[in-house]
Amino acid sequence: MDEQLEPRIRGRGHALPFSKGRMATTLYLSGTEAEHAYELALEIDRSVHADGASEISLERLHELVEEVLGRLEGADAVARYRAWQQVLHLDRPLVLLLGGATGTGKSSLATELAYRLGISRITSTDVVRQVMRAFFAQALMPTLHTSSFEAGEVLRRAVQPDDERERALVGFIQQADQVAVGAAAVVDRAVVEGLSTVIEGVHLVPGLVTPEPVPGAVVVQVLLTIPDEDAHRAHFVTRDRTSGHERALDRYLARFDDIRRVQDYLISRADRAGIPVIDATDADQALRAVLDLILEHATRPTGE
Repeated sequence: MDEQLEPRIRGRGHALPFSKGRMATTLYLSGTEAEHAYELALEIDRSVHADGASEISLERLHELVEEVLGRLEGADAVARYRAWQQVLHLDRPLVLLLGGATGTGKSSLATELAYRLGISRITSTDVVRQVMRAFFAQALMPTLHTSSFEAGEVLRRAVQPDDERERALVGFIQQADQVAVGAAAVVDRAVVEGLSTVIEGVHLVPGLVTPEPVPGAVVVQVLLTIPDEDAHRAHFVTRDRTSGHERALDRYLARFDDIRRVQDYLISRADRAGIPVIDATDADQALRAVLDLILEHATRPTGE
């Protein structure tokens, strides 16, 4: 069919051509596997064309989608699609906090989630730390001026632990305590402004940066982990290769034991705070798990 004759979807703004890719993304959010989502999007595309109108309303599009899902997937798929439409049109901001040790895929997952949910604001606690470094001299807050897994190297003598192996963890805890002030302010600002935001970073320590339930926002916090040591170590190698060797691989591998101690600490904090812990070994499965949590939180009655 000629592109000019493509059916257009009329929403709040200008009418736009129906997009199979966008529909597949929406269906993926609704719990459909990626490849099957595109197959369903093709079937919906055929239904849109069969409707015969050169322009259809968004409401009519939803009706056509539900007809296809009901016929091919069943009532549960229709109910999940309706639930995700509710999430995507929330009248409250969604604030998503992705914590986890270094090398668990936080930034990649944050970017993917923001894209799928139409969220334009992504913040890293490393950025918060960088801003704070501009205001607090190294002599005043030395741990603020190092990486999360190297903070133990600059601990003042008075706070150094007896066990040498615990220095990295003690240094991280001190750094996280400092950065938590700025990270909490970012969360508060997102709620006040009513802007959906994704915040990721190792400094989102459960119980340290765990916002209280806010009636005016949907706040979801998770901790990403990679339980298997070999899989975690391999993640650094993969990241180094895909990033064009922009990060010092040897530096991360040399501190791998310290990074694992930080992860163990974060898991223990998450267990105590009741924060969901998600295995991020498989990025696609982790994405699905976080989306399921978002759906669960966003569809709860306000105040629960």
